[in-house]
Amino acid sequence: MLTIAPAQAPSAADLWAVLTALRLLDDAAEDAAAARIEAARLTDETRWQAAGPRRLRQALTEYTVHLARLADELWFQRDQIARNALG
Repeated sequence: MLTIAPAQAPSAADLWAVLTALRLLDDAAEDAAAARIEAARLTDETRWQAAGPRRLRQALTEYTVHLARLADELWFQRDQIARNALG
């Protein structure tokens, strides 16, 4: 026979830890998104012709893509934690 037991509510310390983790993930995702925007701005502002600066521009473009993916992953992880911990 199945029994239904009420779920234990998280303690204040557990809830505080989750909320702290969520805030840190929010901050990290916002920082990554801001860095991506700045890298994209730098990329757009640079229209170089020489090989060295062209490679730098390509690196900035790749870094911009990396930062976008990082921000997306951080937001995803934050949402997973919030969904699992806070219901």
